[in-house]
Amino acid sequence: MAEPLTGREYSRVFVPTYNAIIGFFFLASTAAYFYKLHFIMKPKSGEKRPLLGGEAIAPAKGATRIYRQVRSVLLYQPPGRYLEANGTMFVVASYLGLNAFYCFYGDSTHDVSYMGNRFGLVCVVNLPIMFLLGSKTGLLVQWTGWSHEGYNILHRHAGRVVCLTALGHIIAYSYNGRTLGEQLMRTAQIGVGGGLTGLAFTIILVTSFAPARNKMYEVFLYAHVWFLVAGIVLLFFHYPRCRPYCAAASVIWLWDRINRFKNAHHVVATTTVLSGNTVKLSMNVKSTFREIHWQTGQYVYVTINKLAPLQAHPFTIAAPPNPNTLDLIIRARQGFSKSLFLAEEQEHRVTFHGPYGSPPKFDGFSKVILLAGGAGVAYSYPEAVELTRQFPGMEVDFFWVVPQRDFISWVDMDPKFNVDFKVWVTAEQGRPDIEQYVKDSVAAAQGQKCAVAVCGPAPLVRNARNACASLLWQGVDVEFYSENFGW
Repeated sequence: MAEPLTGREYSRVFVPTYNAIIGFFFLASTAAYFYKLHFIMKPKSGEKRPLLGGEAIAPAKGATRIYRQVRSVLLYQPPGRYLEANGTMFVVASYLGLNAFYCFYGDSTHDVSYMGNRFGLVCVVNLPIMFLLGSKTGLLVQWTGWSHEGYNILHRHAGRVVCLTALGHIIAYSYNGRTLGEQLMRTAQIGVGGGLTGLAFTIILVTSFAPARNKMYEVFLYAHVWFLVAGIVLLFFHYPRCRPYCAAASVIWLWDRINRFKNAHHVVATTTVLSGNTVKLSMNVKSTFREIHWQTGQYVYVTINKLAPLQAHPFTIAAPPNPNTLDLIIRARQGFSKSLFLAEEQEHRVTFHGPYGSPPKFDGFSKVILLAGGAGVAYSYPEAVELTRQFPGMEVDFFWVVPQRDFISWVDMDPKFNVDFKVWVTAEQGRPDIEQYVKDSVAAAQGQKCAVAVCGPAPLVRNARNACASLLWQGVDVEFYSENFGW
């Protein structure tokens, strides 16, 4: 029977292959985004935007239809509160399976000392990945075109792998012929340092689960930052083999902080209370010495130290590019957003950094269907206005679902924007059939190339996504994009 690889042999043989696989995934994602951006979605040289109302184009056949059906399967999102699109779950499952393989492969003896070593090594090798996915400046977002939410999903699972393997490392060594107390006291450097690191990671793990995160977001935010910093410092001194990975994670963290400082703007902002426990934060971009430019669909991180010191919260920019004000629409939940909504002062000193994000490009489309639910109009409205300005021949279909009619006052839906504004009030009309609406709107384009972009609550996003998945399965060419910020 083959002997299991020791720690050094395992590190020397397997860790480079793990890093190569992860690196290949990111490079492939970047290449796919580049190809999509420059060869699929961009109109070919000399190609004119087709006029609507022409003859319908038949659904694709052969290899093209098979390709679209594969996209359909990956795009589809099963019902369930914590389920994501099939493509996202496939990537997450592959990542988790890869880590499980590297934890258990070659260990035929099931010796706890080997098991503990494996868990510890898998923990530290994922640290730089976790920090890279968690950086607020989002370097990989610019390269891969992932949405903020998709980026965050991968970060969460990388964090869970780090925390769970750290706990596995501690548990395995605690059963290695010693009691946990004896193991921790074996050496102050290895035992106590490792135990405190495990405690820090446990606190991060517990506060990061959705129920705790939603109810105690401020606690989650502070614990996430300070216990992670403490854990990295303790882990650096825990064992020499941890140090290269801790150093790499620290460099990524410092790079992110430096970029946040470089992209920071200090402005004067005013608040306007809107219906539905919502506030509009209008930041005067002329109140800073630096010019601020943004694209529709990008987002910023906002800090108001008077209300929530040292906290940066992400919000989609709710205004088309202009030289005067940058608007945000903020629903009052709890913590920072509730404090802003209830604040008696209407003027605030605001620090924000950004803008960030790689919003979708709609250059090659004849029709764009923009769906919004409640505060999701922060993305959809400026996108609609900007698209009609940039592409006068494009048909823009704007559909906004609101609970009450007075929500309409949030934005200016003047006919001068040439946008087909539609508002659905659930208090008067009930819940709309989003899937059928998307299918009918795409059918009305008479075979021309369509895109669907949605921002809003999870059920709205899922229904729009599944409508596009159904159309792709039938061979209809449609692009889908979603934008939402999960807690």
